[in-house]
Amino acid sequence: MTYLDIQIDTSAGSYVETQSDFFHAIFAEWLEDPETTVACGAWSDGAVSELVPGRRGRLLPARYEGCFAGVRELRMDGSPHHLHVDFGRVHQVCYTVAPSVCFGFKPSFEARFLTTGPGGAPTDRWSVALMQGRPYDTGGLRSAAVERFFERAHAHARRQPSLVDIQIQSDVRESEEGASLLAALRGVLSQPAADWNTLLAAIRPVVPGDAGLHLVSPACLPLLEHALKLRDASLVIYRDRTLIEFKTERLDGVHRYEERGHVSWQIGAFDDHHCHLALAAVDRVLFSAEPVPCQGGGLNYTIWFLTPGSTGNPWRRDGYFSVTLNSPYLGRQPRHDVIDPVLDLYRRYRGEPGVRADEAFLSVIEKGAPSRPWKGAARA
Repeated sequence: MTYLDIQIDTSAGSYVETQSDFFHAIFAEWLEDPETTVACGAWSDGAVSELVPGRRGRLLPARYEGCFAGVRELRMDGSPHHLHVDFGRVHQVCYTVAPSVCFGFKPSFEARFLTTGPGGAPTDRWSVALMQGRPYDTGGLRSAAVERFFERAHAHARRQPSLVDIQIQSDVRESEEGASLLAALRGVLSQPAADWNTLLAAIRPVVPGDAGLHLVSPACLPLLEHALKLRDASLVIYRDRTLIEFKTERLDGVHRYEERGHVSWQIGAFDDHHCHLALAAVDRVLFSAEPVPCQGGGLNYTIWFLTPGSTGNPWRRDGYFSVTLNSPYLGRQPRHDVIDPVLDLYRRYRGEPGVRADEAFLSVIEKGAPSRPWKGAARA
């Protein structure tokens, strides 16, 4: 196997094209392996389609320029079926060993092409992955297939460590296959006594500053930081049979958390209650005012942070999380001291892309905050 040798030119105007060429070369190299399966989609999105090129697959060269310079077409000889993939939307290839339903929850070996989100922010989502199609036989793991996977990962990571990552999930390391995987990785790296942490640090060189090359702050970050400063409010995460609330006065803002090049956004201090959210997944923000039972029939003033597709929120399927007022009433009367800052926050950000308000919220801005019905008067 000849592993690719492409260097990335980061000069202005050429970066998208040359980065796409690197991902193109990785994809093309996998297509040379007759056991490669091309998986489109992820189970978390509800469906996966699989193509088995069997060395009949080939990527056509780039045909477009500008923002479409990364678009490639996968053709398979003798078949009308084909695939379009945009390497310009890919920020990293993540070589991943994780449990898979395809193998009875034994580990699969995949190269996932991670995509960017709104504003070019990197995400951990992928729309296409390359899989080792036959990692097992009747005797268990096929050592040759596993070693080839690690050799590819190591070779590609050495070429462009900022564009390649390697993840072996912790439950895989502790599985029945864990010992065989450890032995294979030791053999590839010629470190017969090394532990997992040493091997994972060795397989992907860390280049100072490489993680910051592609990082763009999530588009919703400034609005969220202001929302978390609202008085008498909560950060709410709602899922099936689970409701989590963090009082905003207990949260000290948003922190960028990084470990080995992986970035997440931590809400709250590390030594206090906090959570980690994939803020790059948020593509819209909705300011809402709707009557709800928990407010005694009065309006619930909520800032929704929304994502494409379902999040598992039973109240609002695209509602990833929200910031909502806890007590916008005193008896029947609206508390203008806590409601007005929410209205002002919408006025400040309403011109930003993806920010809007529902009709009830706009009515409050136009006509003022209404009182709540008498049935809510007993609720302070």
